[in-house]
Amino acid sequence: MNIPTTVRNYLARKGGQYKVHAATAGLSLADAVRAARVPVQKLVRSAVLKDGSSYLMAVYPATHRLDLAVLNGNSRRNFAACSSEELKALLSDSETVALPPLGEPYGIKVIVDRAVDELDEVFFTPGVGHLFLRAGQADFARLTDAALRGHRISSPAAKATTPMETKREGMKEKVEQVHTLPPMPGVAAQILRLRNNPYANANELAAVIEQDPSLTAQLLRYAASPFYAYQGKLASVEQAIVRVLGMDFVMDFSLGLALGKSFRNPKDGPLGLDNFWRDALHAAALTQNLCNAIEFSRRPSPGIAYMAGLLHNFGFLLLGHLFPQQFDRLNKAVAAQPERPILELEREIVGVTHTEMGLWLMDAWSLPKEIIETVRMHHDGAYRGDYAIYPNLVHLANRMLKRFGMGDATGIDLPADLLEAVGLTEEQAEAALGTVLQMRDGLQFMARKMAA
Repeated sequence: MNIPTTVRNYLARKGGQYKVHAATAGLSLADAVRAARVPVQKLVRSAVLKDGSSYLMAVYPATHRLDLAVLNGNSRRNFAACSSEELKALLSDSETVALPPLGEPYGIKVIVDRAVDELDEVFFTPGVGHLFLRAGQADFARLTDAALRGHRISSPAAKATTPMETKREGMKEKVEQVHTLPPMPGVAAQILRLRNNPYANANELAAVIEQDPSLTAQLLRYAASPFYAYQGKLASVEQAIVRVLGMDFVMDFSLGLALGKSFRNPKDGPLGLDNFWRDALHAAALTQNLCNAIEFSRRPSPGIAYMAGLLHNFGFLLLGHLFPQQFDRLNKAVAAQPERPILELEREIVGVTHTEMGLWLMDAWSLPKEIIETVRMHHDGAYRGDYAIYPNLVHLANRMLKRFGMGDATGIDLPADLLEAVGLTEEQAEAALGTVLQMRDGLQFMARKMAA
């Protein structure tokens, strides 16, 4: 969604310079602020109030709480917050959760807290939750030159203590309790160490896998499957590695199985194990194929790329493991409302998101920083920070897989700036997707084994 026409025309009429900061659509306003790197101490917000048939927009710092008692006492009125229905009617082209601090173009009187005038620059949403405009104080004053100036109609808010935030903190406390957080399985930890050893060989990898009889059986069964059409008899894991599957694939396959064994979530539903492993394996394969298409001199590690795709949504597994009742409600809600962003549903139903859960788990397991950053930022296609290549590639993979009903991306297009950031053309990305689609039968087979 672009800047609403009402606001865009008003900005053009008033003049001034404004820089746009953007985040991924579908994030909550709080997450969008972080993703767009907006300094919250310079962010302003608005509230539309009503007294009888009169309306007033109060503009104040986002770090403050509006003090209606002070405002009503000074104005000798009895203003109260408008309903959502009234907001939709008054500001018809703006999102009600991201009201612009501009009442004049909508015919609403405005009062601005003096604390806003003390800021050297101001950030504000133009009526779209994932966009923010930055204006110098002079330009913002020009936008609100017809407004009243109210002395301290708001006060600094105490540290967040809303029910939702209290719930999130309580969940984090539970996650961080050692006796409830699944430890990384020993086999998985050993496989990770082998991945980081360029001199590791098939014999060493086989020795690690054979410590786990069920993992050994899964691997041998897969190597002997019709997908590979291997005619000989495989007597050991080492033979499966050397003759059929290869070192890299076995490491990836075994790591996923070993990590996933820590969780026994429901199999059915959009977030159940069947769909989880289907999506994770396709994302891993496509992320690795996208990585391999990048020009060699700037190509990141294909192995890390595969892991990033495989593990980026592991928070879903932890969510179902620790909070089965909330997970069940979330699973049903996603099935009933597939058009709603998953992060929005998670905050509403659970109070914590799968990205937050995943971060706590990745930190506890001391996984590589590249993986942690992917878990944290894979929903934000505009992210360009530390290790951005990995969450960027996963973001691209998820957008392409969304065309086939997989994953939780909010769009299916391939943004030109994102392709440029990772060093790919649209043709290269589509070719990588084509390669993965040829592997779908094998990936589906492997997903069923992982979910079994």
